[in-house]
Amino acid sequence: MTARRRDEVAATEGRDRGALRASDADREQVIGALKSAFVQGRLTKDELGARVDRVYASRTYAELAEVIADIPTALTGARSLRDPWRATTRAWWFEYAVFVPGIVAVLLLPGGPHTTVWTLIILAAVVYLVFWVAGGFMMAASRRVKPSGGQPLARLSWSERAQVTGTLRAALAQGRLAEEEHDARAAQVPAARSRAELAALTADLPAGLAARLPTARDAWTGVCISIAAASVLAALALWQPDNFPAFALALLAAATVILAPPMTVGLLVDARHQKRTGGQLRLGPAPSASG
Repeated sequence: MTARRRDEVAATEGRDRGALRASDADREQVIGALKSAFVQGRLTKDELGARVDRVYASRTYAELAEVIADIPTALTGARSLRDPWRATTRAWWFEYAVFVPGIVAVLLLPGGPHTTVWTLIILAAVVYLVFWVAGGFMMAASRRVKPSGGQPLARLSWSERAQVTGTLRAALAQGRLAEEEHDARAAQVPAARSRAELAALTADLPAGLAARLPTARDAWTGVCISIAAASVLAALALWQPDNFPAFALALLAAATVILAPPMTVGLLVDARHQKRTGGQLRLGPAPSASG
């Protein structure tokens, strides 16, 4: 029963996904599958040409699936529901909860001969408590229930309209919308009076089209920053300058050495996951019939 339930859920998700607009990259993948079928003798030259024409005329994933419905390959791998920045976000919260309060406590520690270990412990406890309480409030605020899309707003914000405009622009660039369709929908954005009207303009587009996604360059940037900070810290340790600018630079480099590596690991994990599952469509073996 559990396996059957999973199959039913997957089928429902597939039907919902079939109504979404396909991109030029998705069409190229299907054309590649058709070419492979032609090489294998599954399609004649005329059939290949006719189906390629159908691919270019297809607008949705469902229409693309129909083109290769009788070929032993299928459109699989619905877009991952995982937040593309999940590992990076968790790395940041880990640093916020563990490293940042400790750094702040050290910076706030009063100098002088009267400073004791207990002074550091009490100050660190207060700073950690403040950071954790503030972090709890921020997490609670971020998870606050948002109003449903069907509820009209007295006034839509500029950012909401800009987000829809960016999504439409990304859909045009990816070939999901024709230029006429994009212009028609973009013209309706300023006239929208509710979230429901805005949502209707992007209802057949995959979510997150305009969002920036993690890349390998982000991870390499973190690596370079970590190496640069460690190099500066090592140079200051060897040079041992006795002035305030050097002391401030050493503190900054030390904080970077502590904070940059976890963030870099998070970026690396997110970039690898995005590279592996970032495509809106994947081709795989056709599902076998189950009794």
